[in-house]
Amino acid sequence: MTEKQKRLRLDDAGKRAIKEGQCIDAELLPAHLARAALFLASDDSSMITAQDLIVDGGWV
Repeated sequence: MTEKQKRLRLDDAGKRAIKEGQCIDAELLPAHLARAALFLASDDSSMITAQDLIVDGGWV
């Protein structure tokens, strides 16, 4: 979420709902998504094809 989205749409109840729905007890940050993108852009992912990489903290 952008800062504007957080400010306008994410109240305390929404934050609680996200926290309760995630398996990992930590806030999902842009850096988590960036690290996944960097991994996919690196040689370390060279043998990965047609897969989904979901970075969501285990949100169910």
